[in-house]
Amino acid sequence: MLNINNTVSETLLIPLYMKYLAAQQPAPILYDETAIRLIPQLDYDFTKFDQAKGSIIGTAIRARYFDQCTADFICRHPNGVVVILGCGLDGRCQRIGDVAQHAPFYQLDLPEVIALREHLLPPQSNETLLAASAFDTAWMDELRCQYPQSPFLFVIEGVLMYFPEATVRQLMVDLAQRFPKSEILFDVCSNWAARHSDRHDTVKHTRARFLFGCDDDREIETWAPNLHLVSAKYMLTDFPEWKRIGRLGLWLMRLLPFLRHSFRLLHYRISA
Repeated sequence: MLNINNTVSETLLIPLYMKYLAAQQPAPILYDETAIRLIPQLDYDFTKFDQAKGSIIGTAIRARYFDQCTADFICRHPNGVVVILGCGLDGRCQRIGDVAQHAPFYQLDLPEVIALREHLLPPQSNETLLAASAFDTAWMDELRCQYPQSPFLFVIEGVLMYFPEATVRQLMVDLAQRFPKSEILFDVCSNWAARHSDRHDTVKHTRARFLFGCDDDREIETWAPNLHLVSAKYMLTDFPEWKRIGRLGLWLMRLLPFLRHSFRLLHYRISA
């Protein structure tokens, strides 16, 4: 059996398996060769997630959107640096192809996850693995010293909802203080979704639960004076691929506000 002791770290297996299932659908939203290769190698009961149709679609949409934003950042910033916080076993660097080679990538996660990643997904020439908590500041200070003039893109995917608001707030403040002219991509859930994570189609099968919810896309702007919202995408209404869930499911999601606003993809800028 795959041995991951940290409750939140175990959730890295959810998006990996969702990408594996998404890749096998007709005209896949996302085709992830890394997930296809890794899932058969992992001794874990993935079958409990097989009926999570919503998460299959949502994970693929989120990963594809963050892939596109990451590639765009690299094209806009020839000296940019990409840092994936809570990287798990995600294969973004592989998915976005040649454009990834134009920026250094730092893959950060807890030591037990990085050890697993190093074994299953050895870093490419432009990738560096960082074994640390995303909430530590030592790695931030090291990267800032190493790239004093570079803009950074921080991608925080499927992570923040598992931590208390105070912890999330401090992370944003720490990044804002150290990395001017940089950007942050992350997803948030609503307070309703956080309260009902025990009903989430995949999370309910794990030991983890959502702790942080946010109903105002601009709330994080109030945490630091140089944090600014660039864009907000509503997961369930801004992407046409949700028609795959069926007419009834789509109608319910768009009719009920607590479902319609439950998950968003946010892009923030850190000004000078």
